[in-house]
Amino acid sequence: MGKFSEWVSESFIWGVGVTRPKPGTERFAARFITGLLFGSVLFLAAVFLLVATHI
Repeated sequence: MGKFSEWVSESFIWGVGVTRPKPGTERFAARFITGLLFGSVLFLAAVFLLVATHI
């Protein structure tokens, strides 16, 4: 999981252009960014399913 979250974090930093985390906090930042992106995808999927079942 460590390499995956580092890859996601690095892609997010380069793709979105956010400021690079301070030295020593890279691992926390990688996990935080990965968690936010994963949570956003889950939230959007839940909203889609909720809307799809009520139409």
